[in-house]
Amino acid sequence: MDPEFGGFGFPKWSPPINHLSYANYTILFCSGERKSIRKMIGVLRHYEYISGQMVNLSKSLVYLHDNTPLIVGMRLRRITEIKQGSFPFIYLGCPVFYGRKKNHILKNW
Repeated sequence: MDPEFGGFGFPKWSPPINHLSYANYTILFCSGERKSIRKMIGVLRHYEYISGQMVNLSKSLVYLHDNTPLIVGMRLRRITEIKQGSFPFIYLGCPVFYGRKKNHILKNW
């Protein structure tokens, strides 16, 4: 495990993860720390170099918890040049959201 990369653990006591992938759909997780963000972008650039495939940043989105400090979101968007999306969103046909299950979210999908 790379000490410079902060993954995401849910619940808090679980091991941190850094990605979910299925076919050509991928979700990357990282903390808002500068080192983690740059490490994630470095991995994507290395993937582009090795595979010859380009990551389409215009089709990519960054998702942040509502309690994330504004400066973290600004830093993330500046470093990655990726637009910010909002929760809930759909991944592989399932709604992705944080917090308790809410009927109005589940009924709309």
